[in-house]
Amino acid sequence: MAIFSIIVVVAFILASIVTVFFYWIDDYGEQLREEELKNTPNPTWPNATLVVDDIESLADFGYRKIDTVAHANAGDFIQFRFEDLGYEVEIQSFTTELCDDCRNYVATMEGENPDSWIVVGGHYDAICYSQQFIIGIEYPGCTSEGAYDDATGTASVLELARLMKEWQQLAWDAFGVELKPQHTWKFAAWDYEEWQGSGSPEGAGYGSETFVTTLPEGVEIATYINLDMYGLNWPVETQLASQLTGCDEDYYHLYLFTSPVDDWSYYEDRGLNVTDDMREEAEQLQDRLGLVLHDQLNYPTEWVVVLDDTKGNSDHYNFISRGWPATWFRGMHEYLQEEDDTCEQSPKHAPSDRVDVLYTLAGGRGSLEAGMQTGLNALALLMWSDITGNWD
Repeated sequence: MAIFSIIVVVAFILASIVTVFFYWIDDYGEQLREEELKNTPNPTWPNATLVVDDIESLADFGYRKIDTVAHANAGDFIQFRFEDLGYEVEIQSFTTELCDDCRNYVATMEGENPDSWIVVGGHYDAICYSQQFIIGIEYPGCTSEGAYDDATGTASVLELARLMKEWQQLAWDAFGVELKPQHTWKFAAWDYEEWQGSGSPEGAGYGSETFVTTLPEGVEIATYINLDMYGLNWPVETQLASQLTGCDEDYYHLYLFTSPVDDWSYYEDRGLNVTDDMREEAEQLQDRLGLVLHDQLNYPTEWVVVLDDTKGNSDHYNFISRGWPATWFRGMHEYLQEEDDTCEQSPKHAPSDRVDVLYTLAGGRGSLEAGMQTGLNALALLMWSDITGNWD
């Protein structure tokens, strides 16, 4: 009986050792698969055709001014698109003196660190003024499809959210591992970015402000990426009609207005106490963007430029002004009309902000897609660098 008991005990011990060994092998195999995954380039690129499809869909709703049917329908569209991709959508409702029903839509891809967020956002509301050179004057019947400002950004946010899910599925199919970025990614569609005009008692940027002022305790923003009017950029050529007016720019630029390295005066004048950490984070962000744009993608430095933000006139302001590093992807010509240059800035804030006008300015849908792809590829590499652990 004693011998039998000893045999049973030994067998149990051996079984335990074998079980632990195979668990270790499985775990080690998973680590190897994860390492193999992290040493591969990003498996797929964003699809600019899908982005332009969504730009057309958002424009088809009509004039997305706050508290209108078109505005509410666009919000529903964004929510349904996120949900179709498999995200749970957080709806941040807020009101202001002028807006009774404003809503942000936020989709989350949880990362290894749930308290450190990378946020990608674009606004889905629109505004229309009578002429671009008459600032803030709206008149009855003035409409805008908000195709450039900012269906381009909102549609790009949706595509990046789709791409992250696609990468997750590909990693599971190929390696049997659950793909997770290092940071938690927030894909956001902001409401009420647009100033409502010269008669308005309010400013603008209320959607992103609601987001940053309601962050959970302990959360930090590692980086905010703002997408607002960036589809008309290199390699989109300036069309002959514009050149005949005297426009001397061969291409649209892609500008990345980023947390300042040298000139913080705009933010300091508005009360920001700039610290050494902020300066260091801004420098690191500009270096990271330059590496992606010029070293990895080989974009020309003449037409794709990283530079200090000195105006803060989009949703990135609410992040930089609270000490978080941020950048704004924006496409345009180098000079603005108010500086006596004939190159049009964009059709923003005007009845001309339509999809067909974008096609005309870009030289066709294919050229617009090429311009969208410029920014999308840079964003994809930034996302992939966080998955591989190379963001920081």
